[in-house]
Amino acid sequence: MKRLSLRKAGRQRGSILVVTFTLCMVMALAALWMTRTLLDHQKMNQRRRDLNRAYFAAEAGVAQVLHWGNFPEEYDNLDQNGLFYRDPETGNFPNLTHALNEHGEYVIAGDLLATFASKYNFDVSNINEIVLIPPDPLNDPITCLFKVRSEGASPSGATRRILAYIQPTPFENTEIKLMAGLISLASASQAGNGRVHWGESWSKSDFNMLGKPPSLYLDKTDPDYDPFAKYRTEARIIFPSTWKRKKVGQDIWEELTRRYPGDSPASGNFANGFEQFIPPGILQWPDFLSLYDEFKEQAKKHGRYYSTDASGNIYKDGVEDADHLVDFDTEFAVADRETSPYDLVFIDTIDGNPPAADGSNLATVVNSGAGPGLKGVYWIGASYDQRGAGNPPSISYAEKPMLQMDGSVEYVTTTLPEPGSNTGVYLDGVLYAAGTMHYRGNPVVYGSVIAERGYLSGGTPDIYFNHKLIDGLEIPHGNVGSVFDIVRQKNF
Repeated sequence: MKRLSLRKAGRQRGSILVVTFTLCMVMALAALWMTRTLLDHQKMNQRRRDLNRAYFAAEAGVAQVLHWGNFPEEYDNLDQNGLFYRDPETGNFPNLTHALNEHGEYVIAGDLLATFASKYNFDVSNINEIVLIPPDPLNDPITCLFKVRSEGASPSGATRRILAYIQPTPFENTEIKLMAGLISLASASQAGNGRVHWGESWSKSDFNMLGKPPSLYLDKTDPDYDPFAKYRTEARIIFPSTWKRKKVGQDIWEELTRRYPGDSPASGNFANGFEQFIPPGILQWPDFLSLYDEFKEQAKKHGRYYSTDASGNIYKDGVEDADHLVDFDTEFAVADRETSPYDLVFIDTIDGNPPAADGSNLATVVNSGAGPGLKGVYWIGASYDQRGAGNPPSISYAEKPMLQMDGSVEYVTTTLPEPGSNTGVYLDGVLYAAGTMHYRGNPVVYGSVIAERGYLSGGTPDIYFNHKLIDGLEIPHGNVGSVFDIVRQKNF
């Protein structure tokens, strides 16, 4: 019995060893399979990352060509000799078209092809080639100006290609039409010695008029009489105590009720100077507020776009960091206003949304003026506070209206500001504020200013209306924004 028990125990131990060995083999094979699977996955992930890196490098090559269209000076030249020069009249690219017709494919030089490194300073990918290809109307799936073939590569040798079909963004005609030099879509107040010359001043709500002495240019018996200046409102003109009134033959009469308080039986000297209680629908009010999206889109395409923060700071391209923070006067200064075209500048609200009805997303932009002159059309999604204008240069190309004996109007070129007025012209153009507007100090404007939520002047601001705004002041397009558009793209 004892020998039998020993044999049975031996057989049991042998079975356990076989099972154990079998399990170890299975586990080893499983571990080997798992290791191989992980390695395969690792290789696949590495391959996928390399292809993604190559793809993004290829895409960067296409983006580089689009950027050169916007900023041709970064490729070669801004002038008529540059490859990406665009004729401002026709919108065509004569040099690019000629190069593609002459050479077939146009290869971008290798020294302009970028290499991309990680933050740890090792190469991630690079652009192998950028080739511009002429259109092939018989075989291209869509109409295009030219094609871009770009190849990206990773350090391991993985490559991806992109073929992009490019069309130019069409020029959009932009004209600003205005009928007055000062326009307030709320109340307005001419405090101090603020005046508007060569054109009218409009207010939807009450208009607080400036005092009698600085208003003599509205007196048709005065040697400095301006027959084009007039103050008009749909509400009431409120005259300060320096005006003679209430009696027949004085400067104004029954101003609380009469539509033309300077007309007879007043003296008649200010008959053309004032009009109040104008029925709605007569004055052609501009509606810049509802055109928020249109101005914003146009500025991003062909002009300049900026954002603001709650403190009234301005940031280029809407990137709110220290590198993009700009100074109003410095950023928009124009060295030679006589030859420079009108610029289009859009300064957004705090949150990048249309101005709120309660003004809650409107900051206050303050400009104290450092000297340089400005030229352009400014849509400002904020309140605007102009505190003086430094010492900007004058302009010699202003067109002054002259009333002829037969009632016709001729325009003579003159220098602004006029003798005895302020020094220099800080703005040639149009400035719109979606909030309130406060002009103080001695700024001079040639053009027009528009205040959505009210206007107040102080000091001696002078606004000279540019008559070209009546027919439409055209904003030329420059090489800023989206000059080229991708209309189709293929990936290989």
